Amino acid sequence: MKKIFPILVMLVACVFAPQVQAQATLADRIAEAQAEWLIKSWEADVDGSKISLSFKWVIKGHVIATHFKSNDSETYSLIAVNPESGEVEQSGYSSSGRKSSGSWGPKDEMPFLKLTSKDGEGNSQSMGVGFRLIDENNLELQIFNVDASGTVADFSEMSLEMKSVKPKK
Repeated sequence: MKKIFPILVMLVACVFAPQVQAQATLADRIAEAQAEWLIKSWEADVDGSKISLSFKWVIKGHVIATHFKSNDSETYSLIAVNPESGEVEQSGYSSSGRKSSGSWGPKDEMPFLKLTSKDGEGNSQSMGVGFRLIDENNLELQIFNVDASGTVADFSEMSLEMKSVKPKK
């Protein structure tokens, strides 16, 4: 009986244990969206001012760091899958002291970020950003309005073309 009891416990545990499904990693979600092309460095010139945006794996397959820089602003963010909700989320901080948070998903077959940033006084701004691949070296970044209820506008407010560049070390 002493030898059979541990075997019975293992069998019961296997039968009644909850089935644990592995959650999709960020790499899985990006591959599913066919958006691997986004993870590199991009630059644009807007009215004589350089804008740069980079996406880089910092924990392979699980976490991406982003860096946005313009003449008067700089923001660092992390993108990962929230283990509780399964949503792809982004959280970051800017040189002006604003905290931003948002979620990624598709919009019109584009990778899309819906982002809200808040300052220290609780004032918030929201926007949507769509990324459309033009070719392997160029993308179109589209900016969408987001209203107070969180609804994203149907059409972009503005867009700009960004070119792929070698990452800076």
